Amino acid sequence: MPRRLGVAAALALALASSTAMAADPMPRIVHQGGHFELQVDGQPYFVLAGQMHNSSAWPGRMPAVWDALSAIGANTLEAPVYWETMEPTPGKFDFSEVDMLLDQARAHHVRLVLLWFGTWKNGGMHYAPEWIRRDTVRYPRLLTAEGQQVDGLSPFGIETLARDKQAFAALMAHLKQADALHHTVIMMQVENESGLFGTVRDHGAAADAAFAAAVPEAVLHATGRQGGNWRAAFGSDAEEAFSAYAVSHYVDAIAEAGKAVYPLPLYTNAWMRYRGLTQPGTEYPSGGPSWTMLPIWKQQTPALDAIGSDVYTDTFAEFRKGVLPYGRADNPPWVSESGFTAPTSRWVFDVLARGGIGCSQFGIDGDADEPGRAAAVQAHGDNNRLLAPVASTLAAAAYEGRIAAFVQEPGAMSPQQTLGNWAVTVSFGAVWGHPSPTTAPQSGTPLGRALVVRLDPAHFLVLGMGARVEFASTLHDGGVHEMLRAEEGRMTPSGWTTTRILNGDETDYGLDLPVHGDMLRVEVTP
Repeated sequence: MPRRLGVAAALALALASSTAMAADPMPRIVHQGGHFELQVDGQPYFVLAGQMHNSSAWPGRMPAVWDALSAIGANTLEAPVYWETMEPTPGKFDFSEVDMLLDQARAHHVRLVLLWFGTWKNGGMHYAPEWIRRDTVRYPRLLTAEGQQVDGLSPFGIETLARDKQAFAALMAHLKQADALHHTVIMMQVENESGLFGTVRDHGAAADAAFAAAVPEAVLHATGRQGGNWRAAFGSDAEEAFSAYAVSHYVDAIAEAGKAVYPLPLYTNAWMRYRGLTQPGTEYPSGGPSWTMLPIWKQQTPALDAIGSDVYTDTFAEFRKGVLPYGRADNPPWVSESGFTAPTSRWVFDVLARGGIGCSQFGIDGDADEPGRAAAVQAHGDNNRLLAPVASTLAAAAYEGRIAAFVQEPGAMSPQQTLGNWAVTVSFGAVWGHPSPTTAPQSGTPLGRALVVRLDPAHFLVLGMGARVEFASTLHDGGVHEMLRAEEGRMTPSGWTTTRILNGDETDYGLDLPVHGDMLRVEVTP
């Protein structure tokens, strides 16, 4: 009898679990018309994340991480999972770090993006288990043209790939068992800034044979090249293109193994080729998903939902050069890492309006006395306190193309965009009582940023910092078209709540958004 009761209880639990999972669907990325949306528990979700330092996912370090995340008000934590500690001996897995992250994230009411530090981390192998790094026969290293072993694992290591696939699949199986009813983990990063350092391509026997062989037809089609071997098809770029094929194929095999177990959204991140970088294998990882190699990577990685951009710059022009190539019809804008500085607080506004899925700042748990840290905490905290309560609304608007971003850059003309029948102009450095300047200030740290969302033909949501916003009708039909009402307030699950109505000094020269942020609802003549 007790045995039968146990079976019945197990069946009841399984039924309850399946019902709960059906009610709360898996996180997923959807897209239409060049706009993307991450959905969590069936609702739009925009990732406002902070990433800890590489070696911070340890119990003694986590209090500092949570303090840092709380200080900036992020809704998501990016945290690494280390292959070397998860599989300290072959086939024996220790998920205590993962369970710690799950438990603490739930206690702090934030979501997780887990980063798999496996075969690659920053083009190196430093998080692979020691038993792999010590056995260079079974798990071969990269070889230079001179036959020298370098600090990296070969993408042609058959047993290395098998071990990485097995470990990642085991991690995903554990998440399925421990988190399927919670969806604490909303995305997984597969490897980290993959690619080769110390050589442009591997020169092991298997690699040499593959390099001399014909380029796969699918790669030729994706890149618009003609047939032949790699040298014939790609010329001076042959070795980097060959490495991109090998590394992307390897990463996709790992992603496929994990997704077959538990189909969370999967992505990998790219060490950018920008800011004058030209030398693969020396200045950036050869064969990684740099923008020049992106066609190969997208063709070779069907198991990945996205390739993220790791953009470390405070300059908007450089940011756009790094991010724009990744905003493709088959790839969402996703700033998987950026520097934790005050100026990078502008990036989230631009990514939102491009129909992206989120932004993350790296190294939020740095020392309190680091230069610029206080300003970064303030700027990103201002962002998240303003955006997080309406992130679902903003993500839905971005998916439907109803949102525009305005970002300050010294010397740039005041940006203008059209939403519906209204031209919206945003200026920075405006002084009350004076016309809006046409260019941004030439000195100081540029931090002005704003979003304007078209809620319906007669209503707009305006939010941002350090900016003046003005509306002008684009209609020339002889009718009266004007701003009827401007309200300060907040968005709640039940709708908009007005805290005061603005007029007079607050509207006569446009709508001024203070340096630490505000949210307004504007009503116009339809």
